[in-house]
Amino acid sequence: MSEKFTFTLNEDDLGAAYALSVKRPAVEWIGSVLLIGILTGIAITAMDPCNDVNHTIKVIGEMILLIGFIMLIIGIILRIWWIPRFARKIYRQQKELHLETTIWWDDEKLYSSNAQTQRQFAFADIEKWRSDEKFLLIYPSDHQFDFLPTRIFNHPADRAELIRRLQAVSYTHLRAHETEADL
Repeated sequence: MSEKFTFTLNEDDLGAAYALSVKRPAVEWIGSVLLIGILTGIAITAMDPCNDVNHTIKVIGEMILLIGFIMLIIGIILRIWWIPRFARKIYRQQKELHLETTIWWDDEKLYSSNAQTQRQFAFADIEKWRSDEKFLLIYPSDHQFDFLPTRIFNHPADRAELIRRLQAVSYTHLRAHETEADL
């Protein structure tokens, strides 16, 4: 069994966790921009009586730039306005976030408790996880997550041990999904 780690969350923690949850790899964003831009450009030129290839390429390029600009603006709005506003509202509403929480784990499960609740996740039931230097997000399903600020760990080895357990689960899930796909 691991040592127990105690912490109290604040509104900034919640905002940073939400920001991490919506963060996507650059390759994913670029791929989305290209795909949407190309499809939009093709749709626009399909309705255009002009069948010039150069015109089609120009329209597709313009759509890629336009979609990229729109997604950039949406990303900025999300980070600067929507996520902080959303985090304030949720933090105000969800009183459990204000309580001192203790977490620990063993070989099978991750446990947490506070004055209101006690929870446990079997590592095998964790769908995915992600982390950065400030937070560790643990997803029991694709769109629901619990988060731990990395400041709670007394030593980097504590965080590394938990991540090793999560990586082992991730590998097992990946293998299971590959096996399902083969069937």
